[in-house]
Amino acid sequence: MTDGRDERWLDEDAGPIVPAYLLTRGRTVPASKAIDLIAVIITSGGLTPPVGLGPEHLIILQKCTRPTRLVDVAAELNLPIGVVRVLVGDLHAQQLVQVELPPPAPDATVLLEVISGLKAL
Repeated sequence: MTDGRDERWLDEDAGPIVPAYLLTRGRTVPASKAIDLIAVIITSGGLTPPVGLGPEHLIILQKCTRPTRLVDVAAELNLPIGVVRVLVGDLHAQQLVQVELPPPAPDATVLLEVISGLKAL
């Protein structure tokens, strides 16, 4: 006989289902303010991850050996962006990843000058 509660937390194909808020222990704000939606994440190479990291933390470390946008990490993990921001914030606080913002977009006047230059051709 199965308990109705067990059926709610299991899926035949995916295995146990863990609510996203449990991955962050209920936290909604990342440990570092540098974690922006357009941030680029890269692992700080050569470091051995400390004991106690969750599987999602380890996956992030594996996925970000090359510069990877935060939104792409969230898409690959199939997790909400807010959860991934908190997880990456944990890694950043432990200096296991570097977080960089992409260069700012060119000023609108520069773009207008480029368009004018192209039209002149």
